[in-house]
Amino acid sequence: METHPEPEPQRAAMRRFHARPLVLCAAGVSFGVLFAYRLQGTPALVAACLFLCCGACALFRRRAAAGILLFSICAGAFRMLASFPVPPPEGACVLTGCIADAPRTEGGFTYATLYDAACNGDSIRGRIQIRFPAEKAKGLKCGDIISSEAALRIPQKQAGSFDARAYYLSMGITALAYSRNAPSVRAHRIDLRYRLCSLRTRIAAVLDAAFGTEAPLARALLLNDKALLPEAAYAAFRDAGVAHILALSGLHVSIFVGVLAFLFPKRHGFLRLLFIGAFLLAYCVLAGFPPSLVRASIMSLSALGAPLLRRRYDMASALALALLVLLLAAPASLFSVGLQLSFCATAGIALLLRPFQRLLRRLPGALSAALSISLAGTLGTLPLTLHYFERLPLYALPANFVIVPLVSLALPLTLLTAALLSAFPGALFLAVPARVVLGALSWLSQAFSSLPFATLPLSAPPPAACLLLYGAMLSLSQYHLRPLRTKLLCAALCLSGACVFLATKAF
Repeated sequence: METHPEPEPQRAAMRRFHARPLVLCAAGVSFGVLFAYRLQGTPALVAACLFLCCGACALFRRRAAAGILLFSICAGAFRMLASFPVPPPEGACVLTGCIADAPRTEGGFTYATLYDAACNGDSIRGRIQIRFPAEKAKGLKCGDIISSEAALRIPQKQAGSFDARAYYLSMGITALAYSRNAPSVRAHRIDLRYRLCSLRTRIAAVLDAAFGTEAPLARALLLNDKALLPEAAYAAFRDAGVAHILALSGLHVSIFVGVLAFLFPKRHGFLRLLFIGAFLLAYCVLAGFPPSLVRASIMSLSALGAPLLRRRYDMASALALALLVLLLAAPASLFSVGLQLSFCATAGIALLLRPFQRLLRRLPGALSAALSISLAGTLGTLPLTLHYFERLPLYALPANFVIVPLVSLALPLTLLTAALLSAFPGALFLAVPARVVLGALSWLSQAFSSLPFATLPLSAPPPAACLLLYGAMLSLSQYHLRPLRTKLLCAALCLSGACVFLATKAF
């Protein structure tokens, strides 16, 4: 069969793909962190790194690519080992520490997170989450240095796909503590952490006064505070397939960046970049540095800064840079479900946006772009959604098509309302437009989740099946520049392998 040469744009895209050292670095650091967590032993870790060295040298013909990958794997592994906390001894002890955030009350218990903690006078690396009976923990606030008799427990992997230890490590929590006694407050610490917590509390109080029943949703959208959001409301967003709007991510950052970029002329490029960067940094600090928000901020600043440096913005490299920054700062954040969903959604858009645009090219431009982004982002998170939540929202695409534009209106309105009411506390009528939009969001999520067959319960696919599903997406992406027949064959093989793993688990 005669083979036709690849078009020049495709060859150029392939060369750019091979010239992405940040992607190799991010992949290597991720594998290194994962191996270090799973093996948790230096001899086994060294053996695994040597095995990967041999595999990488066999796979990569380019020595530079192999060297970058191997160095990244080792760097990620040893960075994880260096930050891995030594768990404190389990059992009863006298626990002391400073409350890091505002305590939350749920189910008759009050939960507080302690830093600079000590067990019987011995310091503990990492944070401790302690639980008190709600009636014995009244009056606790951020910055209180408390002491109490408690029982320590190290979280462990539970039955199924949920790894409790990885979940808590992603939040910096080393151990869990339980106390039946009322804590004694020894002192009160006023530092930057306390001032940020107080600022969030004041903003939350403004939102509560302005939005009434819609205040929990306003808190979730603006402050990443979902503590007061009813379980039924969260379930409605989840079953409608739009729970991602409750996480501070690219949608929120794009709205803020769009508004700020409009206010600053394009000719003041560096000044605009500095102002937007300062705003996003302040917002990340206020929200507590959620991984999805940090990812979106780094990618937005990369997009704004690339023209100033006379570089072409590359989405894959920007995504890899964001992942590198997060993992080097906090390696255990790799196990955060929010981080995984955020990065996989963005990776799905980077891989599948152009194929979907070509597939929907006969539709109007705006409609084709919106549908392509929704489909690519939904497919990017689909394997993880099935793995963690064991359900498939069947109306996710139309729900996103209707609700996401409303969020683009609700978020700036909520922020503007909070700012105005902070200056004019009595002018509650200013909150009416934002309340109407927030009420529409709640109603639409309830409407979509109440439709017949809104969700399809499925068993959680194993990790190998999830990896094969992502392999199928990569095979169909614009980065796999083989002929269409080859791309379809690779995708079919990956899907067949995923089906085998699913069938093995089912039977």
